[in-house]
Amino acid sequence: MEIDTFLDLSTGTFPIIIKPNIGQPTLINLAEDFTSHGEKKITFSAMVVAMKSHSVERVLEQFHSNLFIQPILKDQGNFSERRGEKYPLRAIEIKQIDKIDLEDQPLLTEENCIAMDIYKTALNVKGIFGKRDALFEIMYEIPIPIINNIIQILNKSNKKVILFDIVHDIPNMSESKINYHSLAMFNKDWANFKFIHATDLHIARRNDFIINFVRDKKRNEISRCKNNKKKIEKVDTFVLERDFEFREEFQDARYKDLKYAKYNFNYQLRKLINFVNQKVSNDECDFVILTGDIVDYVKIAKGNKSYKNNFEVFVNILLGLNKGMAKHPFLGKDEECINKNEILVPIFTIAGNHDFHMGHYGLRFLGFHNKFGLTRSDINGYDDIKLRDYYLAFNSKDKTLKDYFRYINPNLNYKLNIGGNYNFIFLDTGHDSVADIHDLLKGGPSTKGFKDYQIELLRAYIQLSHDEKIIILMHAPPVSPNISSNKKKTYKKKLKIKNRVIEWSDFFEENLKKFNETGRIDRILNFKYQTVMYHWATLLKILTGSDKIIRRKVDMVLCGHTHTLKEYRLKETQENEIINHGFWLLPLYITVPCEIYSSCYRDKFKDIKDPKNLQIWFDVNKPFIFQTQALGPLSASYKFQPPGFRYVSILDNQICKVDIYSLHLK
Repeated sequence: MEIDTFLDLSTGTFPIIIKPNIGQPTLINLAEDFTSHGEKKITFSAMVVAMKSHSVERVLEQFHSNLFIQPILKDQGNFSERRGEKYPLRAIEIKQIDKIDLEDQPLLTEENCIAMDIYKTALNVKGIFGKRDALFEIMYEIPIPIINNIIQILNKSNKKVILFDIVHDIPNMSESKINYHSLAMFNKDWANFKFIHATDLHIARRNDFIINFVRDKKRNEISRCKNNKKKIEKVDTFVLERDFEFREEFQDARYKDLKYAKYNFNYQLRKLINFVNQKVSNDECDFVILTGDIVDYVKIAKGNKSYKNNFEVFVNILLGLNKGMAKHPFLGKDEECINKNEILVPIFTIAGNHDFHMGHYGLRFLGFHNKFGLTRSDINGYDDIKLRDYYLAFNSKDKTLKDYFRYINPNLNYKLNIGGNYNFIFLDTGHDSVADIHDLLKGGPSTKGFKDYQIELLRAYIQLSHDEKIIILMHAPPVSPNISSNKKKTYKKKLKIKNRVIEWSDFFEENLKKFNETGRIDRILNFKYQTVMYHWATLLKILTGSDKIIRRKVDMVLCGHTHTLKEYRLKETQENEIINHGFWLLPLYITVPCEIYSSCYRDKFKDIKDPKNLQIWFDVNKPFIFQTQALGPLSASYKFQPPGFRYVSILDNQICKVDIYSLHLK
């Protein structure tokens, strides 16, 4: 029996819990919030959308004695058998939340920030929840006997975390509304934790069909050779045999093989789930952060129509669920295309520019097949594109995110507090911008960036963080370099590089200091490329603590978008410099609102052995910007890097590692 993970929410009038959800779960730490003597109660709040005509009493009736949490106990096997018994919850408080503006609020609260964002984003899309357009907050209590049961499960399993679905048994309906993986209960000391930052997954149902098509071509080629052993030996069977594993840094010895390794972005997420679950069993991963481009595009392309859209494909990969596998075209023979494992840690998401794209693109268009590690001959015969699809591929609207808001995450901008010491601020950088024609012509679009209310939210979240540490998560990077072929030639001469190509490491601050005193890279490269269009300078001032309102530095920014691996540190500048980074024969004047330096800072973290010295060095040099390569597609510019992610370690409340893991061929 197939499980429908996307219940139709456009009809009906029953209230719906939209937060917490799989892309923004609630974390509960039993070690801090509860004692075996029952001295503290465990509560959490849920955001609910309902009709304006509903009173708080009527909304509460819909959740009386019919809301449960259900633990996920293992990652494999029959879906229902992975889950434990359902535990009932008790509603203790409810209130309606009206539309608000932060400037009208006498007291700044995180609740107001969250509500403001939902009204500005999810509830700003007409009809996204049918006729439900009012926001309520319900406070729930988890009874003490249930908490004792959960502690026993944690102790018995030797795990530090258990995920729970929130199950709403809707009156008079045969189906339950389930918010998967919406609660995560921990039993740990949050002074030490580890998480994974992955970005640019580009999940799509057709990714499985593409790799299956390429493999079938090879199988047919072998079949045509029949029993001719010599001919069979000449067939390149690499795509049939190759497999991957995630390991630290890069597999330089197989660089050429990896460049054309026939990637299936869906499979890379499946491999990440396996990696994460192994780490969980050793208490070496506490959560995963996904910074946008979750899907390649939203609508399903040619092929299996069992899924409503690619957001559902993404959720089903996380849940280890499969739909339509018994229907034509059947991919069950290809293990690479099967969801087998359910992820066992909470994930936190933000949207990227591709998540706003309605339709798909052709693999031959602008050489997109290269990002799949495919050659043109690999895709000869694969055709799933019509002329109108090219328009849909670049048609970006907020309503494209409706199923993201419904089933994954109702917020585009929000804050996560970890252990009272770290605040993670998630910012939406918007869809593709056509305002910067320079970036479009170069093939690296910037995103629209921030609206006025988002800057207001960012400042509010920083103020609410007090003196705690701040990590900002974005899709598009705050700074990103434009390094053309002409620039490479020019600086190869200036840096006196002979008998080799110029490398990114030549622009590291320690190398640039040989030719100028500062080591600044922003004086020679344009860093307003493939980044945010609106409020760019304001963002950089906020990050560096030079904003007119917020006078404190953030600690770190994690981002993606460009599919490349870069690391920077920013520094407040004493004066805004106007630099001409010419575009062909035209001048291009850029005002740089901060100083920018680059190096391999993740190695410097490892070089400083003394924790106190590391903390001092970090605080002096922050904020750090860590741009991560894609988990899905390859980079189409400068230098190829295999897909991968960052693995971040915090020890005694100090970031001490920002390691890179990438796909290695087995």
